[in-house]
Amino acid sequence: MVARRCHRWIHLVVAAAVVAAPSPADAQRSESITLPSGLTVEVLGLRKWTLAMLQDSLAKYAPGDSLQSHACAAVLRYKLGFADASSTHFIDERAKEQVVVSVREPQDSARVHYRAMPLDTTNARARWSIVTGAIASRPAAFWPAEREYLSTDRRASVTGFRSPADSVAGMALITYLRTRTADRDRREALNALAHAPNMYDRVTAALILANFGARDDTWWALGDALRESDGLVKGVAGDVLKSLSERSRHSVQWGPAAHGIRAMLDGTSLFELPQLIGVLTRTGAGPADARPFLRGGGEMLLAYLGSTNAYLSGTSHQLLVQLRGSDLGTGVGPWRAWIEGL
Repeated sequence: MVARRCHRWIHLVVAAAVVAAPSPADAQRSESITLPSGLTVEVLGLRKWTLAMLQDSLAKYAPGDSLQSHACAAVLRYKLGFADASSTHFIDERAKEQVVVSVREPQDSARVHYRAMPLDTTNARARWSIVTGAIASRPAAFWPAEREYLSTDRRASVTGFRSPADSVAGMALITYLRTRTADRDRREALNALAHAPNMYDRVTAALILANFGARDDTWWALGDALRESDGLVKGVAGDVLKSLSERSRHSVQWGPAAHGIRAMLDGTSLFELPQLIGVLTRTGAGPADARPFLRGGGEMLLAYLGSTNAYLSGTSHQLLVQLRGSDLGTGVGPWRAWIEGL
């Protein structure tokens, strides 16, 4: 996909192709356009802004980027002052492409609750240097190893490594992580994920916790890490949660983590929200969680429900049904009324 496409193309089709989802006056809404290339761009979570306003602002403050660029989320946050933003490129089974941009507008910043953690990469723990060193200096070994380590069948292989040397280094990482199964390892990982100033230490801690999926405090700690404002940690924590939820049917008592989950369902850490929705669904979130998760919030969960993207709307609907214990259909209105009554 070409990310640096002329903004004029977009402006030419906005008037004819924008589709706005109906909603109450102050509720979030979505707008979408279809570009001449056939690519659809949908923006979720709009309230005061419009899609045309976003395009004009991007053209002015980041002329090299556009809504279909991965950089657009960073521009929205750091140049335009949005409380949070994400951009995800989807390709469906018919090879049809769609970009979904999710936003929390500047005036909604009080509803976004990041976990403030440093992005320091100095003074890493010596005990974990085999992992932290690879993150910093050998990503071609680390990232394939991370995927293999978290794979559903958990059988190490050399798939995805670019060279024999990367394969050797990656297999050493996998072996090291899979042997961190003592209670000392668990306690150290929990402490590091919550408090370590070094970002690479927190990444390593999240990976070690993949060995302790039978304990609910593992899930709570990883869920909290999803709210980090920036950096690698939240993405790796999301990978670990996805892996754990897909390879086991552990039912998690999410109560102690409800505050952070509520913040995410209301629009915090939007890049990680789709992952969290799936994890909550697979780990048995139910009616007892509805009020702590959604009372006075749930706006981005509802925004996803109203999306034209089948994955986002489908997973959001499934979680809502589990939380209520019955189905109110696929329309946003009845679900919004239910949440307002919690």
